[in-house]
Amino acid sequence: MMIAQRVVSVIVLAVVVLAFALTTTPGTSYAGTTCGSGDTETTTAIDIGCEGKGNAIADMLFAIIRILSDGVGLVVIASIVFAGIQYSASQGNPQETAKAVNRIRSSVFALLIFIFGYAILNYLIPGTFLH
Repeated sequence: MMIAQRVVSVIVLAVVVLAFALTTTPGTSYAGTTCGSGDTETTTAIDIGCEGKGNAIADMLFAIIRILSDGVGLVVIASIVFAGIQYSASQGNPQETAKAVNRIRSSVFALLIFIFGYAILNYLIPGTFLH
């Protein structure tokens, strides 16, 4: 049982690393970006995806929110993949099958909470800041 858990952990880690590798563009330099404009313009050492508009702090904040949103998606996908492996490895054991189904339900529920929370924030904060 312990070996199976390690194998699943390695597979999930490989999926996450592969997903990150596929989202990066080859040949892109990872030098800093300019956040904000005018008097509040700031250059970061790491490219966090600032758009170079408005206040530098707000620009950085929304860039970080976009990065964390990508992270939520990766974690939910990894959790569902892990649950699928857990389900297929349950071999008809009702307790293990119930754990896997519960993990899938929890992952989908967490994704729905995130989607609706993001939509509510987009509605409450004027001016398409989260786009």
